[in-house]
Amino acid sequence: MTLTSLPPLARDAGAGTGNTGDRVRDALVEAILAGTLPPGTHLNADGLAKRLGVSHIPVREALRSLGADGWIDYRPHLGAYVRERSEQELADLFEARVEIEGRTTAMAAERRTAEQLTALDEILARQAAADDPVLLAALNAEFHVAVAACSQNDLMAGFVRELSMRARFYFSTVAPSRREASLSDHRAIVDALRRRDAREAERLGRSHVASTRRDLHRTLTASG
Repeated sequence: MTLTSLPPLARDAGAGTGNTGDRVRDALVEAILAGTLPPGTHLNADGLAKRLGVSHIPVREALRSLGADGWIDYRPHLGAYVRERSEQELADLFEARVEIEGRTTAMAAERRTAEQLTALDEILARQAAADDPVLLAALNAEFHVAVAACSQNDLMAGFVRELSMRARFYFSTVAPSRREASLSDHRAIVDALRRRDAREAERLGRSHVASTRRDLHRTLTASG
């Protein structure tokens, strides 16, 4: 896989030089999640710098940050590569999601606002109109983060935001086949939030995450 499909970094007239590394990191994470840089892609710092239109210093900073956060692996004498998907990470990720999102969804039912319900309905409308796997994965993550925001607990919402980003790395592989089931589950969750039914919201949240995990496990095992 080459880097030719990676777009240049957009110029930010209001940005100082100090945040270029962060912008490069964000661009690379999004490229990984979108599949522009799929698992196994070699990330050469000089090549990335040329492609993104920046110096090699912020690129090297971004790669170090991505390595520390587990988005890339360093292979001895070979360099940096986008990490492969793994059954163990998938199991750990969704074990955490079931517990955290189950409780957060219950809290959301108790604390959501009318404005937040409107925002969730808007996400559902965009999800219903989408069919691109990358867009579906992004909308799925957006929905889960928006539900977590309804809990009015910034710390819990932050956990869900991080977990949802990690889940995007996997979810795009099953997004088309899960499109209708995910949309149905999401609608049911919003309905439980609308009725302020915390018990049903938690049950639906847990069931939804668990069923997604089963489909991802089957896909990952089959592709391995």
